[in-house]
Amino acid sequence: MAEIAKGVSKVLYFRKLGEASEGAKLVFQTEHSKSYSRDRESTVTKDGNVSNGGPLEDEVSISALQAETDPTFVMLSDSIVDDFPVEMWEVDLSKPTETGVEPDIVTQYAAEYRQGHITEWETTDGAEDDPEVSGTFVTSFKRQKGLVTIPEADLETLSYVFHDLLTEDPADDGLAEPAPA
Repeated sequence: MAEIAKGVSKVLYFRKLGEASEGAKLVFQTEHSKSYSRDRESTVTKDGNVSNGGPLEDEVSISALQAETDPTFVMLSDSIVDDFPVEMWEVDLSKPTETGVEPDIVTQYAAEYRQGHITEWETTDGAEDDPEVSGTFVTSFKRQKGLVTIPEADLETLSYVFHDLLTEDPADDGLAEPAPA
């Protein structure tokens, strides 16, 4: 039976195109949406209408709360001002795939990969609300599907890990505040 997908499981990662660094997530993402459109022209012929398709337009709208410090936010802001392309991954954390054999098992996640440009970037700083950012990413060419490896540190920040009930394994993540030394 089909199950409803969970939007919270889909996270966006970015990197300046061509930069030799790990992709990084925009922190405090609240939502994103993907839209595809293609114009179609119809030409009337003596044999009936003939339809021709135009190029695919692929846009991703992004919304997040602003963090006090977030290098990805700065890079995306700079990308529209300085007009440089970026890479984007939509990673589905609900679909892990393990490859390899013990002890070298690697966990990867289903993802869509895009190259393109940020074409809109707006920040709002309300008196009573949290500062927000919204933007639009326009894909060049066609998105690709594959598997990606998430940095271990990101997996720890995206959710807390399972802890044993033994004294040797106290919860030091998620809601926990570090115990005083």
